[in-house]
Amino acid sequence: DGTGQAMCWGANEGGQLGDGSRTDRPSPVPVRTDLKFSSLTAGATHTCGIAGGGVPLCWGQNLSGQLGDGSRTDARFPRAVGGGLSFKSLVAGWNHTCGLTANGNAFCWGLNSDGQLGDGSRLDRLTPTLVRGSIESLTAGSAHTCGVSGTSVLCWGDNRFGQLGDGTNTGQPQPVEVKGLPGPVAQVVAGAVHTCALLSAGTAYCWGQNLHGQLGDGTTQNRNTATQVSGGLRFRSIYAGGAMTCGVTTDGQQYCWGLNQSGQIGDGTREDRATPTRARS
Repeated sequence: DGTGQAMCWGANEGGQLGDGSRTDRPSPVPVRTDLKFSSLTAGATHTCGIAGGGVPLCWGQNLSGQLGDGSRTDARFPRAVGGGLSFKSLVAGWNHTCGLTANGNAFCWGLNSDGQLGDGSRLDRLTPTLVRGSIESLTAGSAHTCGVSGTSVLCWGDNRFGQLGDGTNTGQPQPVEVKGLPGPVAQVVAGAVHTCALLSAGTAYCWGQNLHGQLGDGTTQNRNTATQVSGGLRFRSIYAGGAMTCGVTTDGQQYCWGLNQSGQIGDGTREDRATPTRARS
């Protein structure tokens, strides 16, 4: 809210709002802590944030260890992540969490049944575990994780829909390189089971599930390698929701594609869009 006070709202069955209850809240309520946060990230039923000095805290459901405190006990208030690490960013998947430390290492914790923690195993981890490889930025889907590494993208975890982009549909418990990206990558974002990258040149590429057209290539065919988003647009940033993707072009216009059953594309309809569609102003 501008002061570093964390506010949450919505479903609260796991205590993920951090207000000390399990009561759903239709409007913002303050997270019960004196700590001030610089960033927040939300999974399916847990929330994490970075407080002063890079201290990571999590709260909510913890069945798989996604709070990172060494237990599987739910928390209705912020609880410190174990390991004594200082983080500069955190991302939450549905039941796992990952972060980048101030010195540039990537760590993950929580559910690991699909290898989404990237440590080479499929064992849940209750505290931060080092990801194999050099990662500079992170994004998390429902059960897969990706990161920018140098000029390329690495992904790991669930791959049933090709969301790792390595040319297979086989899950990977350690990072593999995305195929089909023709140039250096500036940003990578993950939806539930699809992934997209913004190249430094401004073009966007996507891969993974395409049931609703969320890859933006004009089809509803799943892709297991990077496929260029159609339309010839140049973007300055992109964002991925559960089964849709949006981008802001270099001239400041917003385009979205994919699932539109609730009108999330913003074009005045509820029809899915398989190519970038400009949101109405």
